[in-house]
Parts: sequence; C-alpha cells; structure tokens
Amino acid sequence: MDDQRSERLRQLSQLARFAGIASTIAVALYYVPNYFFLEKITAEHSALLMELIGIKATVWTQGSLVFLNQFEVERMCTGVQVITIFLGILVALPKAAIKKRVLAFGVVAISVYFTNVGRIAFEIWLLYSGMLPWSLAHYQTGLILGVFSVAFLVIVADHFLPEVGDLAFSALDGVRRS
Repeated sequence: MDDQRSERLRQLSQLARFAGIASTIAVALYYVPNYFFLEKITAEHSALLMELIGIKATVWTQGSLVFLNQFEVERMCTGVQVITIFLGILVALPKAAIKKRVLAFGVVAISVYFTNVGRIAFEIWLLYSGMLPWSLAHYQTGLILGVFSVAFLVIVADHFLPEVGDLAFSALDGVRRS
C-alpha cells in the first residue's frame, strides 16, 4: 500500500514539475517578446497568398501595429500560442533526445505558421467573396483551425517523441488509480 502511494506521489510530483515548467515557458514566450516582426512577416506571406488567388493585398504598419488591408494582424494571428505551448512541452519533457525535440518543434512551428497564413487568406476571401460575414469567417475558421492544429501537434509529438504520449498516459493512469 505504501509503495502504491509512493508511486502515485512520485507520478504527481513529476506531472506537476512538467506542467509547471511547460506552462512557465509557454506563458513567458507568448507574453514577454514583442512579436511585431512575426506579425509583419505573417501579414506579408498572407498578402502573397492573397495576390496568388486574385485578392488585392496591402500590408501596412502604424506604430507597432501591422495591418493587412483593413485587418490588424496580431500575435494571435501568427499561431505563436500553439508554437509556444509545444515548445514548453518539449523543454519540460524528461529523457527525450534533443535532436528529436528540435525536429518535432521545427515541423510543428513551420506547419502551424503556414497554416495560419492560409487561414488568414481564406478568411479574407470568405469575407470579400460575400460568402460569410467577418464574425463567422474569422472566429469559426480560427476555432476549427485551432482544433486541427492541436490534433496535428499530438500526431507529430507521437511520431517524433512517443515520450509525450507516454507521459500523458502515465498521468491518466495515475489519476484513474486514485
């Protein structure tokens, strides 16, 4: 009985350590840096895609704000929230090879970034073509993309770093046994 209790406490301690490290890194990397450069590049890449599909696109700045046509491109538009959460998970992950972490991070970061570029162009196309009002084009497609981004993150993590799934399942097992 004491061995089981010890094991549960060890697992909970490991999980708390992991969650604390991952959360701290994700929050710090999301809120502390100024992402003006990423917002501008995201707007410029979205403008290129829009021009390819026949939509006039103009990127402009006003102080530290970035706009694509009449729309402000903010930190949330870059996908950096998913990227920083994933980086926090990778850094906090015990016993995973650095090479695997870097590869997984690269795949997720690049995929999430370019998916967001496509999302921005798609949302503006939906609005300009008269198919949907901005409130539906922006928020619903953003939500759907968020769900798919997280699913993709899980698939990539499992492919490159099965340790992520192992940690999650050991945490679930610990909760079930409690």
